[in-house]
Amino acid sequence: MKLCHQLPGRIRVRLSEAEIGSRSAGQLESLVRTLPSIYSATFTPKTKTLLIYHKTTDRMVLTELQSLFKVRKSTGVQALSNLTAALVYERALRFKLSPANQGIFLIGSFLELWRLNPDVFKAGTRQLLKRRPTADSLTMISVLAAYATRQPLTATTIIIMSGIADYIGQLTDEKSRQFLQQSLQQKDLLVHQVNEGKIESVPLKKIKVGDTLHVYTGEKILVDGIVTSGSAEVDEAGITGEFQTAKKMQGDPVYASTVVARGQLELTATKLGSETEEAAIYQLLQEAEDNKSELQKVADRLAQKMVLLSFGAALLTYGLKRNLVQAIGVLVVDFVCGIKLSSEVAILTTMNRFTERGVVIKGGRAIENAAKVKEVVFDKTGTLTTGQPEIQTIYPAKGVTKQELLTAAAYAEQHANHPLSRVILAAAEELAVPKLALTDEENRIGYGIVAQNYHGQTVYVGSDKLMAQQEIDFSQLDLPAQAENRIYVALAEKPLGVIVIDDAIRDQMVPTITELKRSGITELTMLTGDKTTVANDVAQTVGLTNVYSRLLPQDKVKYVKKARQKHPVMMIGDGLNDSAALKWSDVGVAIGHEASDAAKSAGDILIQADQPEIISEIVAAAQKTMKVIEQNYRIVFLLNSTAIALSVAGKINPIVGSVIHNSTTIGVILRSLLTLSGERRKSDGRTNRRFA
Repeated sequence: MKLCHQLPGRIRVRLSEAEIGSRSAGQLESLVRTLPSIYSATFTPKTKTLLIYHKTTDRMVLTELQSLFKVRKSTGVQALSNLTAALVYERALRFKLSPANQGIFLIGSFLELWRLNPDVFKAGTRQLLKRRPTADSLTMISVLAAYATRQPLTATTIIIMSGIADYIGQLTDEKSRQFLQQSLQQKDLLVHQVNEGKIESVPLKKIKVGDTLHVYTGEKILVDGIVTSGSAEVDEAGITGEFQTAKKMQGDPVYASTVVARGQLELTATKLGSETEEAAIYQLLQEAEDNKSELQKVADRLAQKMVLLSFGAALLTYGLKRNLVQAIGVLVVDFVCGIKLSSEVAILTTMNRFTERGVVIKGGRAIENAAKVKEVVFDKTGTLTTGQPEIQTIYPAKGVTKQELLTAAAYAEQHANHPLSRVILAAAEELAVPKLALTDEENRIGYGIVAQNYHGQTVYVGSDKLMAQQEIDFSQLDLPAQAENRIYVALAEKPLGVIVIDDAIRDQMVPTITELKRSGITELTMLTGDKTTVANDVAQTVGLTNVYSRLLPQDKVKYVKKARQKHPVMMIGDGLNDSAALKWSDVGVAIGHEASDAAKSAGDILIQADQPEIISEIVAAAQKTMKVIEQNYRIVFLLNSTAIALSVAGKINPIVGSVIHNSTTIGVILRSLLTLSGERRKSDGRTNRRFA
């Protein structure tokens, strides 16, 4: 595939004959349009080019196309066919044939093998010419040496095993990219644009800096901007970590990913963060190689070093024994397949295990780092807690029942869309609440609601500031000092009581933290922008001792940077204010189906479901995965070193050496699959019992 030209949102590429294959123009166009980032594709047979219109970056589209049109090195049918042919050729060579006929058999077998995986021979030749031999060089020379000694079956086996190793490596990267893309792919978003006095719904991607937008109650603000008119209470929990709303009026800044809880705003766009965010998400999809496990990279480097060892041992064997067959016996026993597969298969198995449960792990590096973590840092709102408020306690005034208090509060709140209002309405769902006429409702932004005609009287629901404004005295109520989120309710000049609402702690968070301690986590910390009293109360409930409150996003980053100097750190969060800290940690985990897009793109792991217990399972699974990989390394070195020693001593022939080598490779594959899959079943069983 060759890039012909490119413009923003459009590229043209030329396909090779192999990439086109037997597909028609319509089939090619349909195939390309299956990619989520492409919405138009036109193929010109004469020039063999594709004209593509897309909604992402050119680099991303090219990577997707290369993956889509990549010609697989082998298939099961091809491999079986080649093995059968090689067996026939090798048996035929045992008969007394003329040198010419033997040559025909060998050339035919070699051509079949070339078709099976031509890249090995091309790459091996280039590497030898550059005097930088790698696994491909070793594989190519092993194959040629096998043919020199009339062993096409050995050569075919070597090529197939090499192809399996490469295929699994490609599959790991492709799966990681697909999982991430499926989970983060966003639909086109609409905003309300004010144009010449009229409000129109238009795609967000058409908005420019300076455009005027209108945002209604319950809607998410999708750009950074400045309020030009209106007033509203805005939920900024994703930025501040505090679920109490912020009052916004003319001249105040507002931020993308916050929500208008009550009121309406007209604003001027100053930053189009969603475009940058979308580009950042797709950029992450390009970082498959960067996300590769450090252990995998070490395995690659180690495997390449072992190539030189294999070459050296083969040359030494030939120099001592003057026996080409024994030298080949050394060459066919290479460490590359076993070393690479022992990490790649184990990591892919663990990734797939969690993918089935709605967890996206963006690469092997996340698994390796999770195994090393010694400190887990939690955000509070939306992480330790659900981010959804609930009634904690109701304090009715003397002579007032809880039902009377809730009924009056629900009367005033029934037209509101504020999170706290919805909690009160849900609690009063079965009570007989009179209908409130819109003309009887007065919404005092930042104070509360005044609702008239409640059995002929006025109800006041809101903050202590509203009650002070109306000179209503609540001093007779015995309220605890730590009750931060209070909704005061009064009827006329008489206090009815106080409803205390707080953020609900996630189910199973306490046992999750207990399991993390059992996994060897030495430090458990909370970082939050919320009030100190609220933070301390949550920390005491879930069992955390390290608590830092009233933090800005940059404060969280500072803490994570400092903690990383002592030991590896996992950061868990869900909001925009957590995204920078997630990026700076060794392992960033975005949790919850309502996690902000910034958190999703910054994290190394995305837990899409509201299941905190998965956090401790990920750490335990990562530790188990790394243990299996290290054990596989030792198995590969022990068995293959033994096979090389036996080959040098002339105790085994190349076929037996190849069998030992390939059996070892297959063995570590099966061991990784069976051990880690078995661990999944045991883990699921423990989870069901523990959290039942």
